[in-house]
Amino acid sequence: MEAIEGAEADPGAERGPAGWGRADTFALTAITVAAAVLRLVRLDDPKSLVFDETYYAKDACWYVTSAPTLCGIDVESTLVHPPLAKWLLALGIRLFGYDSFGWRISAAVAGTITVALLFLLGRRLLRSTLGASLAAGLLAIDLLHFVESRIAMLDVFVPLFGVAGVLFLTYDRDQLLNQRLEPIGPRLLQRPWRIAAGIAGGLAVASKWSGGFFLVMMIALTVAWEIRARREREEPRPILQALRGEGAGALLWLVVVPVLVYTATYIGRTLPPGDSLCPDRNGSWVVRYVEQHQCMFGFHRGLESNHSYQSPAWSWLALKRPVSYYFETNPNGDYKEIFATGSPFVWWTSLLALGAVAVSWVRRRDPARPEGVILAGFLFTYAPWLISGLLSDRSAVFLFYLLPTVPFMCLALGYVASRLGRSWEAVAAIGLFSGAAIWFFVFYYPLLTKVPLPQPEWDKRIWVFDNCDKPPTDPATALVTETSDGAVVTRTTFTTGSDQDLPPTGWCWI
Repeated sequence: MEAIEGAEADPGAERGPAGWGRADTFALTAITVAAAVLRLVRLDDPKSLVFDETYYAKDACWYVTSAPTLCGIDVESTLVHPPLAKWLLALGIRLFGYDSFGWRISAAVAGTITVALLFLLGRRLLRSTLGASLAAGLLAIDLLHFVESRIAMLDVFVPLFGVAGVLFLTYDRDQLLNQRLEPIGPRLLQRPWRIAAGIAGGLAVASKWSGGFFLVMMIALTVAWEIRARREREEPRPILQALRGEGAGALLWLVVVPVLVYTATYIGRTLPPGDSLCPDRNGSWVVRYVEQHQCMFGFHRGLESNHSYQSPAWSWLALKRPVSYYFETNPNGDYKEIFATGSPFVWWTSLLALGAVAVSWVRRRDPARPEGVILAGFLFTYAPWLISGLLSDRSAVFLFYLLPTVPFMCLALGYVASRLGRSWEAVAAIGLFSGAAIWFFVFYYPLLTKVPLPQPEWDKRIWVFDNCDKPPTDPATALVTETSDGAVVTRTTFTTGSDQDLPPTGWCWI
């Protein structure tokens, strides 16, 4: 087997494929197959709908069958989300039937492909088979990504198309900075990878609106790279030249095309004159389409309902409040659970890696280097949730909203590994880290897949995160009118309120 190249090289010192070899093909194949096997084994267990599958799987069934008796609904219930991810879940149902395997298989395929795409992105950015393998391997066994790849929800499709878009845009960057853009027709068609990135960005938004963070990131990277290329060529007024030369193309491929792709995903989804989301909607398809999106925006902006598993964005990386998708107790007292969380070991060390990436980027401040892409991926997918938490009181946000950020956390760790060199100390450190990451996955595997655990073993995995006291609730008042001895009496009653839908105040994994 060829030696792993690029381990001692400075990532980003050169651009391009860096001599793809048999080692890369072997690593990509092995990691992708491992990710697929992990996600497919016992995919159909449990047989019942889990957590929000009760909405998305039923809607996907409705998309392909429109059978109320089979699907358990007679109208789409998740109109507040765009349809693409539900279409993809529906594809699995069309191919395999409306059962637990059929409604989950598309998510498993999406998660597996994302692992492969992350390897390609890491290989292109880091120019290191080792770095790409570590990043993709960590995503393959990431606890949250693993669970989301085995449940019929929308979230796993966002990083699928988001990582694809960043990968395609990176290919475009390399052509730009190496000045290998060849005329292939009209000027606007000279950037095929940019076109592909715009399509992928549109598909990310069409899966869930949070996919828009990827699209904004791609626009920002494109602008930075265009300016960087002109400065490298010593063109006068590089910012103005970039806007003149590529402004129209960037607007077309990264704004107009994503909007068209997003709208196209509504083809086949009838928009009736009125529904539970917009009961007063009327007019042509276009008018109803616009009104529906106004109602969707209003719903998300004004969402005030609480959920016992919600948690503020600042606490996600700290793993303050993971989400239990499924829980039951066997007759013998064993616990069976599906638990959406991150690996404390990998997630917390990724913060150190991101710090190292940030220091390296500050030293050079070159947006074309891999550090810029890694940091942009982390910040553009995570910071909006932090800002939203500061500016609004929106409730019902969950730890699994961090899923699109996880690939870039893995890339940061791959970056550090690619910079350590080939000394025996570096190889030993990477080996120990990889072994510890695998151990954490194996240790938590029963909690991710409904494998029975005796309570003492379950308690070990919950660790010290058992501070699950609910916050005190304010008493509620109500006016009650009643008749007493022929007289009408109005009195005020007090209730203690209910904390059932409020999240715990402490670090709680229960």
